[in-house]
Amino acid sequence: MAQFFQVKVQFRTEDDKGKIKKENVSYLVDAMSVTEAEARTVQYLTERGEEAFEVKAASESKIAQVVMVDVIEEAK
Repeated sequence: MAQFFQVKVQFRTEDDKGKIKKENVSYLVDAMSVTEAEARTVQYLTERGEEAFEVKAASESKIAQVVMVDVIEEAK
């Protein structure tokens, strides 16, 4: 059975006026521990070229399972 963790990340960006803005984003991560969830999140963001971020928190999620369904629309 999968175990999910919520990892909260804060991104820092500079706006047009040079002011630093902070944006908080939550990620749902499939991992065996909080440490692994944090490491997977850092790896995921780093591989996508993100640099100005900080992991703020990580905790076990109450989500039991994620259901993914492929939807194919039929042409009418």
